[in-house]
Amino acid sequence: MKRLFALAMLFFSLFGSAQVSIPSYTVAVTCKKTTNILFPYRIQKADIGSADVIGHKDPQLENVLFLKAAKKGFAPTNLSVYTTDGKFYSFIVRYEEEPDTLNLSFMPDQKTASPVVDSFMDAQLDSDAAEILSQSSFMHHKSKSEEMKAVLNGIFLMDNLIWIRVLIKNHAELVYSPRTTRFFIRDKKLAKRTAIQESPIEFCWKCPQAPIPGHGKSTLLFAFPSFTLSPEKILILQMEEKNGERAITLSIPSKYLLNTKPLP
Repeated sequence: MKRLFALAMLFFSLFGSAQVSIPSYTVAVTCKKTTNILFPYRIQKADIGSADVIGHKDPQLENVLFLKAAKKGFAPTNLSVYTTDGKFYSFIVRYEEEPDTLNLSFMPDQKTASPVVDSFMDAQLDSDAAEILSQSSFMHHKSKSEEMKAVLNGIFLMDNLIWIRVLIKNHAELVYSPRTTRFFIRDKKLAKRTAIQESPIEFCWKCPQAPIPGHGKSTLLFAFPSFTLSPEKILILQMEEKNGERAITLSIPSKYLLNTKPLP
């Protein structure tokens, strides 16, 4: 019964989701003081719309974003932040000589919030990943290119996240050092003389990606917030080499997402 309920929830998330408007928060910055934004999870990516605003995070405080104005009186700009739990935050950044607030927190309990990464939340994702990596393979969808092979051996549903597990095999003598790994959605059938439309899909968790030795293999695991994929679309994994031209491309049709294995 639990399995049927989990599958029903997955089908609803894939095909029944609607467009949702995401609100933008207003944050003020100045030149001589630092504005701090605290998030419940680690910051995976932050993008500032203008060079007039300087932003950075500390390696030991990966859930805190530090902001400061690069010049006085700049035009309002935007800030986009994506965290490892799959949430997206949008901000309008304005200049103020003396901001009323220098600290903005999205922590669950503001009274006990600490500028330290919430270890429980990140530990939960790490624990889920360990459980999924221990599961037996139940898919075998593969792609080969330039002595490299990618094998999709499982898609799992756990803690409201879609986890995709891929085995990479290196049949060459040379070490394969991944430079970039990305996922995107595009049309299954590409019409002639039509520009290719790619919609990137950001993962909120991934396992450490180490070089793959010659005649070696490595299992990669990625976690995604729920996303839609119609039968006319296809999910693509693309991995490029760091110091070379070998690339791996694995196309994942929507039918594999429908065979997702729910885990408690």
